[in-house]
Amino acid sequence: MHAPPLAGLVGDDVIFIDVAVIERPLGDSFVNRELWNETDEQIIRADGGEQAVSLERKTVLETNGFRVGQVSGQLPPAKLLALLLSPRSCQPHRLQLHAGNETTIPLGPLWPHCRCQLAHDGQIVPVDFPKGQCQLKVTPSLTDDGRIRLHFTPHIKHGELKTVFKPLQDAAGVLRWGRQEQQAEELYPWLSWTITVAPNDYVVLGTPLDKGETLGEQFFLSGAENPGNQYLLVLRTAHVPTPPNPAEARFGRSPPLALRVNMTAARGSSE
Repeated sequence: MHAPPLAGLVGDDVIFIDVAVIERPLGDSFVNRELWNETDEQIIRADGGEQAVSLERKTVLETNGFRVGQVSGQLPPAKLLALLLSPRSCQPHRLQLHAGNETTIPLGPLWPHCRCQLAHDGQIVPVDFPKGQCQLKVTPSLTDDGRIRLHFTPHIKHGELKTVFKPLQDAAGVLRWGRQEQQAEELYPWLSWTITVAPNDYVVLGTPLDKGETLGEQFFLSGAENPGNQYLLVLRTAHVPTPPNPAEARFGRSPPLALRVNMTAARGSSE
C-alpha cells in the first residue's frame, strides 16, 4: 500500500532534514549525561574540506557552551527513541532543500535579553541583545561516497522588527518592489563547524551545564517565559533523489524522523 505522493522539491540533489527539538527539565540526567555516553563527539571539522577532526574548533565550541555528537545505527538509544516519539517532548518536522542551499533552525523561545560571555581569540566578550532569538544556519551538501555533509553557523536575530522596501524576485524571475520585515542579526562564523553523516545516523546538539553564561546556554536553555527547561536538537538526514514526475515520489521511501524510528522499533519488536 502506497501513501500519497510527497509534494515538494524534485531532483537528484534533494536532501531531507528531519528536525526534532526535545524539551526536558533542566538538569535531566539522560540529556546531560547518559546520552553522551553513547554519542561520538569526535566528529567536528572546521570546514567541509578537512579530513581530520578539528580539536581546536571542538574546544572553542565546548568553551562557548556547544556540545555536538553523532549516534550511528538504524535505531537510536531506547530513551532517545522514547523522547522522539513522545508528543509531550517534541514535535518533529521535515525540511526539504537542494544540496548547497541554506536553511535556518530556531532554537528555544525568544529571550527578552540574550546575555552571555563569548570566548573568542583569548578574550571574553560580553553579549547583550534585546529580544534575542537563537538560530542555527545549516547548509547540507553531498559527498562522493553517498554521505551528507552538514555545515552549521550559530547566529542571533535581535531587536525590533523593521519594515523595509526592497526589490524582490518572483517565481518568474521578475524583480518587483516588495515589503519585507527585517531584524538585526549577529553571525558567528568563527564558531561554525562541519560534520559528515551516513544515512540513518542521528546528529545531537546540546549544551553542558557546567560552563556558565555561554552562548550555547542561550541556544539550549529556556528563557524567562518558561524557565527551568533545556533543549536537545536532534537531526536526521536522507538523500532520496526525487523524479521529475511527483506521482512517482512516494512518502514511504523516506518517512519523517519520528515515523521512521517508530517503524524501525515496530520491525524490531517480537510482539
